[in-house]
Amino acid sequence: MRLRMILLAVGALGTAAAWTGWSARPAGAEHFDIGLLVQTSQGRAESSWDTHPPEGGLNPRPSVEAKVGEDIPIEWRMESEFPHGVMKDVVIRLFIVREKEIGQKELPPATEPRLLDNSFRADFLPHHRARGHVYFRPKEPGNYLIRLDSEFTFKEHGHEHFGAVDLKVE
Repeated sequence: MRLRMILLAVGALGTAAAWTGWSARPAGAEHFDIGLLVQTSQGRAESSWDTHPPEGGLNPRPSVEAKVGEDIPIEWRMESEFPHGVMKDVVIRLFIVREKEIGQKELPPATEPRLLDNSFRADFLPHHRARGHVYFRPKEPGNYLIRLDSEFTFKEHGHEHFGAVDLKVE
């Protein structure tokens, strides 16, 4: 009976995660729980949190392919997991930039034009969340980095937080 209840609870959690469009996040203690979901006609890629430094983070980035001219929905969320109070003046930034190679660790140079660049500043109480969605329509084939990150948390936490997906457009 006890095993049946545990399996039902696990099944309910999986159903709730699938219903919201987000898969279960990996276990870990971090300052932000981040989700970045990119869906195309070719598939989908989902990223959770990572940290910078090191350059490019600790985890390999997921990738997905798309066609030129396709409308690509991008959903994102960022929730404070910091239990010790308010994280003040955090800048949340979502951007898309061309990159040389899928999976490259270094960020493209700041001189590379951003195809989408959106940011805002907020104070995050524990377990408060920001979320949003945008559509991206690539006009040229190539490799693109889609990245959601925090700015100005390095001083207090020793690193910045991000989620990122690579997009290969043909």
